[in-house]
Amino acid sequence: MNRALNSLVRAYLRRFPVTEGKAWLLRATRSRILPGEDIQEAPTKFGFTLRLNLRNPEQERIYFYGEHDERYEIACLRRLIAPGMVCWDIGANIGFYACLLASLAGRGGKVVAFEPLSATRDILLHNLALNGMTNVQVVPCALGAADGEARIHFQEAALAEGTASIYPGAQQTRSEAIAIARLDTIAGTLPAPDFVKIDVEGAQEDVWRGGEAFFAAHAPLVMAELRESADPAKLAALQERIRSLGFRMFECLKGGRVRECSDLRASRKRNFLLAKPASDALRRLVYRP
Repeated sequence: MNRALNSLVRAYLRRFPVTEGKAWLLRATRSRILPGEDIQEAPTKFGFTLRLNLRNPEQERIYFYGEHDERYEIACLRRLIAPGMVCWDIGANIGFYACLLASLAGRGGKVVAFEPLSATRDILLHNLALNGMTNVQVVPCALGAADGEARIHFQEAALAEGTASIYPGAQQTRSEAIAIARLDTIAGTLPAPDFVKIDVEGAQEDVWRGGEAFFAAHAPLVMAELRESADPAKLAALQERIRSLGFRMFECLKGGRVRECSDLRASRKRNFLLAKPASDALRRLVYRP
């Protein structure tokens, strides 16, 4: 590996805001600057460091760019999450968002991170310890429509795939038994959240079904990956459930701006911010000082 070129390319990819040409530069230099060891600990643009497996394309991107590819969502969260807030990260994976939220909420805030897959959870715990983030509580279960157990499916445990799911794809030939809890069952044992992130790879409807009483009674700001299915009927059903609980849907735009979404099926976005009318979450979302 050419270490000097590695440092130069990564610095450019991380620090310069213009995106045009970055992908070409990485493609042209990748074979020369990719480290020989798959496991790397690399700093992000947001002040925390992550242990990454470079055989995972999502984690390789973080290694080179210093950020997740959801940059519009991140810009929104950096505007919206304030010190002292309580945040829930449902589907925490290796902890990119858990670390981001913990740093934004500060020592006076708290993050509850749900990660059911044992190998991935070990990496999450490593990353939290690596950054000295003592304001994060890790819950070793998935959230779903019923209390009990299920199997979560993945390709390779060491990759800590963000696509691991209780609804397997064709390539996900391995699995592990995990605990599942309804949000309505465990919500009372946890600090009430100001913000909830939900990224559960095909189980979004299950989380909302299992948390109907919670979402009816509370009004947190929510960031959810809603377009997990291309089936218009499933999208319509999920949209109706969310609206029946009083939430409005917003798309994340460049620069931390948002735009209300009238129909999930017509949007090209994957993640949406959700807030209830007259809530503090909505006021924070639409008000720009």
